Amino acid sequence: MQKSPGFTLVELMIVMGIVGVLASIAIPGFYAFLPKYRASGAARQLFTDLQWAKMKAVAENNDYVVTFDTTASSYSIYDDDDTDFSTAGAETGELVRTGSVGGPFPGIAFGWVSATNWNGDPITGSVSFTGTPPRVTFRPTGLANKNGSVYLKPSGDTSRPDRQRAVTVLMTGRIRLYKHNGSGWE
Repeated sequence: MQKSPGFTLVELMIVMGIVGVLASIAIPGFYAFLPKYRASGAARQLFTDLQWAKMKAVAENNDYVVTFDTTASSYSIYDDDDTDFSTAGAETGELVRTGSVGGPFPGIAFGWVSATNWNGDPITGSVSFTGTPPRVTFRPTGLANKNGSVYLKPSGDTSRPDRQRAVTVLMTGRIRLYKHNGSGWE
């Protein structure tokens, strides 16, 4: 009698046992990396939305204003057609987009762990833009009206600077994404 090709039930059970042991070792390590990846994802989303607002200001030849709500860890983008946001505030029909850093990236909020930024200056708040609410305006030239930064970190994290991220806007219109490597910004 000829043997048929394939695996025996015992061989399959041994392989499944090995796979189960390896998975039980790997999964907890994977969960430890999630906050860092979520912080990076939230920072990239904010970076993308700021770039979008800048490009819309140039394309439509009018101001776009981005405001930040530090208590809700959210932001709103306004199409300021009549360039009166600084005096009149948000008007009907000007809101074009909102974002929440904790929405698509659970457990992430505005905040910081490291006491200094990439220049060595002290961090005094999760959003350094001035105004009530904190805001930045992108002009039709692509320039911003002020410098500022937004810091993001996992909620409740007070000791792991390597998980925090920052998005900066310069008056030149440059928007940059930073990450903390545990000892400094890069």
